[in-house]
Amino acid sequence: MKVSRREFGFAGFGALMIGRSAESLALKAAGRSAESLALRAQGGSASLSGGSASLSGERSYRYVHLDVFTDRRLAGNQLLVFVDPAGLETPTMQAMTKESNYSENTFVFPPEQSGTDYRVRIFTRTAETPFAGHPTIGSAFALAHVGRIKPGTSRVVFGLGVGPTPIDLEWANGKLAFAWMTQLNPTFGKSITDANALAAAIGLTGAAVRLNPDRATTVHSVRLQPDVPAGQEVNCGSNFFIMPLPSRQAVDAAVLDRARADAVFAAAGIQRRGIYVFTTERGQDDATAYSRLLSAGGIEDPATGSAAGPAGCFAAKYGLVPADRAGSIVFLQGVLAGRPSRLHVKVGISGSDVTSVKVGGASVVVGEGSVSI
Repeated sequence: MKVSRREFGFAGFGALMIGRSAESLALKAAGRSAESLALRAQGGSASLSGGSASLSGERSYRYVHLDVFTDRRLAGNQLLVFVDPAGLETPTMQAMTKESNYSENTFVFPPEQSGTDYRVRIFTRTAETPFAGHPTIGSAFALAHVGRIKPGTSRVVFGLGVGPTPIDLEWANGKLAFAWMTQLNPTFGKSITDANALAAAIGLTGAAVRLNPDRATTVHSVRLQPDVPAGQEVNCGSNFFIMPLPSRQAVDAAVLDRARADAVFAAAGIQRRGIYVFTTERGQDDATAYSRLLSAGGIEDPATGSAAGPAGCFAAKYGLVPADRAGSIVFLQGVLAGRPSRLHVKVGISGSDVTSVKVGGASVVVGEGSVSI
């Protein structure tokens, strides 16, 4: 389904207006070439000198709206990429992201560091973040869509908060078809071996979370390492607590109990982490793993590229996927959220040591327009 700009303005953003004040978003007058969102920057004053000026003194900032980690619209993870944000200050970018009510927005600036092609700043609803998966992949597709990245370009380097981040690009018929981001090699942190306590923190029983309750050496025909932890914190740019489960049913049944999870983490000396659960049980699809990021409330994230990298590294390190398939892992996430997403992970492994990790996926443009400040 191709969504026109006007259809996008009505359907895409209109859906976000449920329960929000009518004052926060208003469509510009009909007949404009693209809708423009009237946003009020809150949380601090900002001197705006970029964008396109209008007769009223407003400035317009162009965005591209994408669905990321999918090749079809109205699936995957939503993203707005502001491709001409010159002059915007941090409080205003934060307010614009909060106004969109998407999990993240990105703002693409000229490079600030030698060896990079663009400076990409990523904002969540509440703060700027140094690294995130779907905003990075989606920003590459947005820049290709507006012609900043020329067809056939094989690699660009984004300057993110975590440092220079290479993005490998694959093209088909002159259009960007796939993008791979190189994540930091994993840091494996503290683990938890108390499966019963960890299970209770996600609403399950100990038996429901044990991969090998009888000390079996295989699970789903994959040989396990001797001591697979019940869960472990892994960082490939962002910290996540990775927790393997034996079945898709268990993944779907998991519900985060924040108080119990905090108690389990505190006892293990682990700071609060997002819990990314996954299983390598196969389904009717061709995915290698089925996953969710457990939410403490609100909208469940349909695709978490910054967690899929650590989860892929965990799966490869502990033998949950065989070594010869570690370079072609596909996580299926977002099914329960109604926005299925496919996150591809390439893990380079030597023995039990992870030597490299890339996360990739497709993206599709849903619409574009401008925000007026």
